[in-house]
Amino acid sequence: MNDAASGPRLLVDPTTGRPILMAPQRQQRPMHTGAHKVARPCPFCRGNEHETPPTTDSITDCEGAWFARSFTNKYPANEHHEVIAEGPAHHDQPGDLDSASLRAAIELWQLRVRSIEERPGVACTYLFKNVGALAGASIEHNHSQILGLAALPPRVELERAQTSTLARCPWCATIATAERDGRLVFASRDHVVLTPDPPKLPHETWLLPRACDDDFLETDADSLAAAMHALFTAVARGLHRPAFNMWLHRVPGECFHWHFELQPRTGQMAGLELGGDMYINSYPAAASAEKLRNGLSAS
Repeated sequence: MNDAASGPRLLVDPTTGRPILMAPQRQQRPMHTGAHKVARPCPFCRGNEHETPPTTDSITDCEGAWFARSFTNKYPANEHHEVIAEGPAHHDQPGDLDSASLRAAIELWQLRVRSIEERPGVACTYLFKNVGALAGASIEHNHSQILGLAALPPRVELERAQTSTLARCPWCATIATAERDGRLVFASRDHVVLTPDPPKLPHETWLLPRACDDDFLETDADSLAAAMHALFTAVARGLHRPAFNMWLHRVPGECFHWHFELQPRTGQMAGLELGGDMYINSYPAAASAEKLRNGLSAS
């Protein structure tokens, strides 16, 4: 059997119990980023919809033109894998998106997360964004991905277990001290952007709701869009448009302080991080926050 042609399947690492999504088809993805990118039109730009699977959902303007559209991933990691193209124009950094496109992306995130989590066998979704070749993106055009999963990812499960042992929500605690400690980057009406204490890696940044019991599916999209725009602008200008990864941690149906984590790929994961799941960081949280605030004020 040609392994590269076989469909995705879920395996389990017998030494740790961690899931592994084996998806040989993803070897076939054409690269539109990095040194070996192909000279082909971007499949995620408006007008090239025929280059992707059919649209599953979209947010459109009054004339029916899309600001954000979702479709099944052509090279899926599992059977519940969707892509959301964000903004009709070709930009490689989400900080370049206008407010209408960014708000549309958030609204579509909420719609698709809700829809996928209603499918049989899906216990949760995992929303993430890869920006730049160094962060694993194969397409330059702003986009995010959503995976429907049968169980919480191990990292989210670890956070859930840890918070159950604490007297106070750790995300509420870090919000409460962020401004005093110089870690606050931006605050909108219902959401904040800050650097955590301690950060695992240089310039790790979080976006989270002020309210611990806020529901991501119902959170105020305008406030979230303002905070998200500030986050992306601060990263692009303060850190000189780096490659980065961003992901959403949430637990459906539970009072869990959902939050986005953004990690610029300005450093390297080395032996301790990859082999021991421990981290070495030489850049304090307040210094990162100052750099990000400077980028935001320069916009």
